[in-house]
Amino acid sequence: MGAVGQIQPLVLQPWFLGLQAVPVLAFIGAAVWRRRAEQLARNPRLRRQRQVAKIIRDGLAELRRSAAANDSEAFFATVVRLLQERLGERLDVPASAITEAVIEEKLRPRGVPEPLLKDLQELFQLCNQVRYAPIQSSQELTALIPRVESLLAQLEDLKP
Repeated sequence: MGAVGQIQPLVLQPWFLGLQAVPVLAFIGAAVWRRRAEQLARNPRLRRQRQVAKIIRDGLAELRRSAAANDSEAFFATVVRLLQERLGERLDVPASAITEAVIEEKLRPRGVPEPLLKDLQELFQLCNQVRYAPIQSSQELTALIPRVESLLAQLEDLKP
């Protein structure tokens, strides 16, 4: 009877008490996950912001690969796509509707700072020029990446 008297009930075992918290934590986690999913489904602007943020992250990596491979066509196609995505998200228009004309039509009336408008125009013009006279140097492409990153960051700060 000495060995049987030494056994503690499960309720007094620490691992058993910890195990009881697992279903409660799983329920709370599922409820939080579902609430966030519903919130995202009800908010198309937030959904688009997250989608554009992912596109830009992936696009910046693609810019680096294109610059390293000295592929100026792919590089500038990506630059245009990233600008279109960011401007489209900020202006709440489809990305495919973004052209250089948007700068004058939509950004200038919103009071966007003149240096930003000038940089955007220059970058759009450079992208258009490259279609006819590609940049040959990988260093030139790599040197443009910080400029593109800076413009995208400034555009992100614009109020939608």
